[in-house]
Amino acid sequence: MDSRETLKQRLKEVPLKPGVYIYKDESGRVIYVGKAKRLRDRMRSYFQSPDNLHPKVRAMMKKVAAFDFIVTGSEAEALILENNLIKEYQPRYNINLRDDKTYPYLKLTLGEDFPRLYITREEKDGVSRYFGPYPDVGSLRETLKVIRSLFPLRSCRSWRQRKRACLNRDIERCLAPCQGEIGREEYRKVVEDFIRFMEGDYAGILRQKEEEMREAAGRLEFEKAARLRDQIASIKKIQDRQKVSLEGDYNLDLVVMWPGGRENLVLVFRLRRGKLVGKDTFWLKRAISEDVGEEMEFFLSSYYGERYDIPPLILFNIKPRDVELLAGIWEEKAGRKVALREAESPEEKSLLEMALNNAELLFKERYGGEEEKKKVLLHLSRILHLEVVPQRIEAYDISHLGGTETVGSMVVFTGGEPDKKAYRRFKIEEDKNDDFASLAEVLKRRFAASRAGNPSFLPEPDLILIDGGLGQVNRVKEVLEEMGIDIPVISLAKKNEEIYRPGISSPLVLPRRDEGLRLLQHMRDEAHRFALGYNRQRRIKKLKVSALDEIPGIGEKRKKALLQHFGSVERIKKAPLEELAGLPGMNRKVAQKVKEYLGE
Repeated sequence: MDSRETLKQRLKEVPLKPGVYIYKDESGRVIYVGKAKRLRDRMRSYFQSPDNLHPKVRAMMKKVAAFDFIVTGSEAEALILENNLIKEYQPRYNINLRDDKTYPYLKLTLGEDFPRLYITREEKDGVSRYFGPYPDVGSLRETLKVIRSLFPLRSCRSWRQRKRACLNRDIERCLAPCQGEIGREEYRKVVEDFIRFMEGDYAGILRQKEEEMREAAGRLEFEKAARLRDQIASIKKIQDRQKVSLEGDYNLDLVVMWPGGRENLVLVFRLRRGKLVGKDTFWLKRAISEDVGEEMEFFLSSYYGERYDIPPLILFNIKPRDVELLAGIWEEKAGRKVALREAESPEEKSLLEMALNNAELLFKERYGGEEEKKKVLLHLSRILHLEVVPQRIEAYDISHLGGTETVGSMVVFTGGEPDKKAYRRFKIEEDKNDDFASLAEVLKRRFAASRAGNPSFLPEPDLILIDGGLGQVNRVKEVLEEMGIDIPVISLAKKNEEIYRPGISSPLVLPRRDEGLRLLQHMRDEAHRFALGYNRQRRIKKLKVSALDEIPGIGEKRKKALLQHFGSVERIKKAPLEELAGLPGMNRKVAQKVKEYLGE
């Protein structure tokens, strides 16, 4: 009984109860974690006929060698456990949730007795409080100066009792808990005031400062009054720069997802007391096909699982798979009712539309050129008479030096852009001065891997590009047909930049400024660059370890000159004595030693 049948037999023993299932590969590494209301039913869906599975799921299941499961008391417990296991194991085939760390945050270390406040770009730790992000770092530093004058929280890396306070205490930028000048409870009150301020409660702080300013002026303490006046102006400046006031006393989160081809953008706007006090940006990269409702559920459970600031209302544009489940978990965590729903009133719809417009702008900022690339790919599909628009194009090239250190390259363009993580390189099994034979070997190895379900070579391309003319493209087509592969292939000849297609003698000649031609040229040149770089890398490696190292009088410079000129030790052995002696840095005496040592 093979391993798959063994897994199917074991599947019969899995209970019809809520829980988490864990798929592992041959080495025991966790590659996927999922949750289910009824474990056996959910897991059985993965063990159906491979023809009925999505290609990426099919590739994953070929890797599954074992599974475990954990039964939980409820689906809510399963959801929490799933999140914890994903964070612990970082499985290859689960959604990868990346916080957009382009901009810095203000971090407040709530896990410490005397919390520290500082600027950071690090990953969120699930304990501390983060404010931001702040697109303008200069504005953030200016803001932090004002904040420290209002809330003198410590900024030192480690807190301990000290003999003497630091400079921040001397300039009234720290309350000096290290000197015992403030107790834990009093310090915490300052922390709470700071949090309320960052959440948009400026009115109380402004009233307090304005009263202090009037009292200072009444006591003729004009210097202090002027300092307070400047602080009030700074608070109002912060309001204008960092917060957006909205009509209505809203206390809610807006969560919008903008689906994309490679990854989805999720944008969270946090509104408190009618002010936009925070924005978080995340990118969800999918390893296997997921329903957008499942993706939204995954995001919401991950995001709010690390937060304690859960508002009474969360609005979304894409409905998560199980709204009641999520709301129930958060109500228990927050200790009050939490509504999770789509926008209903005109005001709510307007707010959600604002968030969606921002998400669209951010997505286009990252993938703005995709629409133009789509037009170019559509143009290529038409002029090449392709059945589908080529989303994934692969270009191949061979590189060697006189038949030595022969290597092949495969570069991938997805959506008209280089997809460098998908680039692959091949060491040809036997050095040969036959580019076509080498290319045939590369193609056979590449498609053997994809047909075996290797995710590193999936998906297969919509179009193959090689360097050459009609003869080369016809021979490559023959190789593909021998392997039973029906994928369009074209070649691009360097001399006149002509495009050749199998079985068509006349080339396709496009204007030099044609965007489709430019894309093909870019791919052809990129494949050449990648192959040449690998060939050079192997030759440099060969230079470091060589039979020449043991010959007296042959140092690094002479060895390098010999190998660069002849390409291999074997060719040096067969070279005439006069040719060896005539190389830069060589002479007849040293050349004679080389010939004697190598046995020629």
